[in-house]
Amino acid sequence: MRTLLQMPAIRECAATACSFNDGGCHAPAVTVASAGDTASCATFVESSVRGGIADVTGTVGACARTQCVHNTNLACTAKSVEIGPGATVSDCLTYQPA
Repeated sequence: MRTLLQMPAIRECAATACSFNDGGCHAPAVTVASAGDTASCATFVESSVRGGIADVTGTVGACARTQCVHNTNLACTAKSVEIGPGATVSDCLTYQPA
């Protein structure tokens, strides 16, 4: 069984308006959503309030994008992911169609 420490790290997040992004993603675990043709970060929160845990680097907790080559049983198997502007302001840029 995998633990959160073994989940794919958010290597980079360019969604600077997200309250979890403060020099890196500090959400304990993000969810990648499957909305239309995008693989957006469903954990994105645009707020002036800083969220997350300062000494934690975010990971991918769940991925609803089942058509991705990195998705196995709704979990991401990529070594790490990048989040940034795509179709939305916070897309999983590591997403690759299966």
